[in-house]
Amino acid sequence: MAQLISISILCVLTMISKSAIAATLQEAYQSALQKNELVGTQNEQVRQIRERVKQVRGGMYPQISANATYLMQPQPSDPVARDFFPERQTTIALTANQVLFRGLREFAGIRQQKDLVSAQEEIRNQMVISLYQDVTGSYLNILTLEQDLKNISAQAKIYDERVSELSGRVRRGESSSSDMLTAQSSQAALRAEAQVVEGNLKMSREAFAFITGLSAGEVLTDPDLAKSQKVGSLSSYLSKIENRYDIKAAREQLSAMEEEVSIAKGAHWPSLDLTGNYYFRRPEGFSEDLNWDVQLRLSLPLFEGGSTQSKVREAASKRIEADLTLARARRMAEQEVRTYYENFQARLKQVEALEKAGSLSEKNYQVLQKDYRRGLARNIDVQVALTDYRMSARALDQARFAAQMDLVRLQVAAAEIEAPKMKED
Repeated sequence: MAQLISISILCVLTMISKSAIAATLQEAYQSALQKNELVGTQNEQVRQIRERVKQVRGGMYPQISANATYLMQPQPSDPVARDFFPERQTTIALTANQVLFRGLREFAGIRQQKDLVSAQEEIRNQMVISLYQDVTGSYLNILTLEQDLKNISAQAKIYDERVSELSGRVRRGESSSSDMLTAQSSQAALRAEAQVVEGNLKMSREAFAFITGLSAGEVLTDPDLAKSQKVGSLSSYLSKIENRYDIKAAREQLSAMEEEVSIAKGAHWPSLDLTGNYYFRRPEGFSEDLNWDVQLRLSLPLFEGGSTQSKVREAASKRIEADLTLARARRMAEQEVRTYYENFQARLKQVEALEKAGSLSEKNYQVLQKDYRRGLARNIDVQVALTDYRMSARALDQARFAAQMDLVRLQVAAAEIEAPKMKED
């Protein structure tokens, strides 16, 4: 039965290795950046806000339009009125309008839109970094399960040898049948466990294919992210949180809300416009020979039912909200760094302890196996030692991959991983 377990596991791993070309973690991440819909959505949102900057700036430039009207009305009975109001009036003109003053809110509007562009770019960068964390988690999860299958395969060979040895001892009357049944029971449990791991591996690979767009059978290489990783002090990680993309986005949002206050206050100021018309054709009568005019228009708001001041208070409230959002983002970033730092430190100690435990459990099993053959140890002692050895080996590999993931979480929380530069139009 152990041979069947080994053959099954080897078949799974062999099919994976033959079905695809090996992909590194960075290659998987680059594939995800190109094929992930969320990245494309964020890029489009950045592009949309950039266009809003152009729209606001365009409102400060002259607005030129061509106009043509044709009016029909009853002919006035008064001869004098006929010169002012002809029966048919055709007007063709070119009109230009230039905004001269809007309480400086037009400049505040441009600054606000630029802040919003920067905020959206940082939100996009944060999403890209989150994608890196997701890809890494999926990548390492597959490697963990594949290594678990390899460990199960190695352990299955040990059970195969033990069951074979116990069968011989039972035939010779050196051991009881219960010893062999105990070993066979553990062997069957291991086989069931292998089936569970294989099922989890298949699901993990499908999830990996969805995130990255790569083949579900892609061969992955161990990045060994935590190898020779020098862990800095907690304060060194905390000092970098201002570089986090979510905090940068919150700062830009605060700046945008400060400009919102300026825009609202600008509505109290007068507005000044300059409008000019050039007429290619005017109605017959006294204005027929007047082919141009210029108008300067000044508007001073005196009373608007308190709506303008209400908008100022609303903008001030939004600024306070943005300030609170930034403060919360900073506190959450600090809490994340502290948590992931302690997790990574504890994980490194766990790996070190498991390495020692694995070495000792292997030696213990080998000693008990020799003692059992000489009649100095019980079968149950050998069985427990074998189980401990098996669990220690698997726990060590799982902890090693978990340490790599903890390191990535810490690096992301401390803004040590930069988002790749995106191509801009």
